[in-house]
Amino acid sequence: MTSPDFEVVISGGHVSQEAWLKASGSQKPELSAEQKEVARKMNVAEEEYARGVVAMQLGEEAERGRGRVLGERIQKILESLGSEYKLGAVIRQGTQLRWLARIEAGGKVFAVAIPMELADDIIDAGSDQDMNRLRNLVFFGVGRQDLILKH
Repeated sequence: MTSPDFEVVISGGHVSQEAWLKASGSQKPELSAEQKEVARKMNVAEEEYARGVVAMQLGEEAERGRGRVLGERIQKILESLGSEYKLGAVIRQGTQLRWLARIEAGGKVFAVAIPMELADDIIDAGSDQDMNRLRNLVFFGVGRQDLILKH
């Protein structure tokens, strides 16, 4: 798989139930002295803390893959605007329940917020209706309201 032309950033760690379950059966990393101290202060067994470290890594890896899919869909939308529109990054802002697409065009940088619910729908199903919603968000976000689909 080739790496995308954009960066995927995961902000605000994410641990899904699936990642937590996968972490149960995986090899636990050797904790650093700092991590052992944190586990002690939190009154958590080192093995359980190590499981959390693995689960966090697995969760971030899964979210990075989801971010790549979302970014690829955004890139397709930007292609319709012309080559001057470039996706620089998609940033998962978990605490704000959104993804942020950083788009560069004409020497400007635009930040387009995509609600987590819409992003999940786009990634998991990608229906025409969801894609139209994303397209309208991107067009609005880069100042191209003239292209927004009217229903």
